[in-house]
Amino acid sequence: MDFKKIEWIFFVAFLGLNVFLFSSYQESVNQGNNVIRSDQTESIQQRLASDDISYTGKISSESRQGYYLSAEETTFGKILAKERRNLDQKTMLTSGVVVNDSVLTKTLSETEAKDSIFYSNKIGDSVNNFLNKKGNVLFGNDYMYMKNFSNLDSSSLEIQASQKYNGLPFYDDTAKIVFSLKMQEKEYVVTKYTQTHLSGIEQLREKMELHTEEDAIKTLYVNNKISRGSKILWRQLAYSCILKVREKNVYVPVWYVAIETPDKTIQVESVNAFSNTIITNNTIPKVEDH
Repeated sequence: MDFKKIEWIFFVAFLGLNVFLFSSYQESVNQGNNVIRSDQTESIQQRLASDDISYTGKISSESRQGYYLSAEETTFGKILAKERRNLDQKTMLTSGVVVNDSVLTKTLSETEAKDSIFYSNKIGDSVNNFLNKKGNVLFGNDYMYMKNFSNLDSSSLEIQASQKYNGLPFYDDTAKIVFSLKMQEKEYVVTKYTQTHLSGIEQLREKMELHTEEDAIKTLYVNNKISRGSKILWRQLAYSCILKVREKNVYVPVWYVAIETPDKTIQVESVNAFSNTIITNNTIPKVEDH
């Protein structure tokens, strides 16, 4: 038997196997690099377009800042009389008013309603003028008109004004005014409003960098919260309550994204702007004294 020949056969076979394995490894590395480069270069706008997901305006990558905040819910029964004295208006909000702890409901008389019109061609200005007119609303200057949170496309016409802090609104049941409306000669007439308010707003930490609108959209997209063929209706950054500690609430900035699915269902998704994580639990934990 020619052992030298057999040695050469094994050597050539071994060399060929190594060349094959090395080339396979190189190919897999190149494919992996291509995937990484593809992920890095393909923008969220391109991904949305490829899935036929539409939106208006520009998805912003602007860096913004926000706070952890604490605040107490205003008890209107205690504060109403005090504000009448402060404003020297003894008859302010004396008729049509029902107070239930932290919720104030005002039903407007016919005379009051005639002077409370929100013009359809300048709703924002109309709402802000109503809020800023002394005697119409308690702490009216604390609120701002919120188009995204309003509903003028159904039989139940409502406009919302949200309390704000350093220009950023709250999107929370504890800090808003909801105006109930009726149509009169193509204009909106206020029939009633329900108000909640926060007092003693405090910063719990220094101002912090927030994840961008673009980050929030990416998070929702990669977690399959925006399905193919959907339409992103609006995006809004706002404070929301995440925790109740005895008499105080804790609020953080949250990205809200309204999505219309292909079957015309509208869902509002929320992403914590500090952690860039999806908020899935609507239950707010409470911490009590023991």
